[in-house]
Amino acid sequence: FGAVVHVPSLDDPRAQKLLGGLGVEPLEHGFDAAAFHRALQLRRASIKQVLLAGDIVVGVGNIYASEALFMAGIRPTLRADRLSKPRATRLHAAIVKVLNRAVALGGSTLRDFSSAEGQSGYFQLDAMVYGRQGLPCRVCETVIKSIRQGQRSTFFCAVCQKA
Repeated sequence: FGAVVHVPSLDDPRAQKLLGGLGVEPLEHGFDAAAFHRALQLRRASIKQVLLAGDIVVGVGNIYASEALFMAGIRPTLRADRLSKPRATRLHAAIVKVLNRAVALGGSTLRDFSSAEGQSGYFQLDAMVYGRQGLPCRVCETVIKSIRQGQRSTFFCAVCQKA
């Protein structure tokens, strides 16, 4: 899931090897909805897998991908290249909103993790779909489903995420 490597500068070839293929940071100005849509049009994998890959956008882990897809009303199994521009724009906005909310709530804490200050993250307690398989959707009361995608659990509402 990660690594810590010390390099003297970002121009160092080791840094380029590790960081050169990463996508844009979604909470910075470089995360543009039109460019996001264009990049998605080149990918045939499911939208959830594309979000997790990190080569178009970074920082969208499993929890945040499930939540952003729910917020945008997009089924996680939909191929990325099949997202229309309006749906990609909705997903772009949802990613930003979900990540900003996660930051405000201290992130997501699973098991016994806490920050350096001893604080747990609270985002997962507010989740609409993540970790809620078998429970009613908070919007429509349909049972939340869980499937496996690329060795990861994916959570979604079949009614709210029809697209």
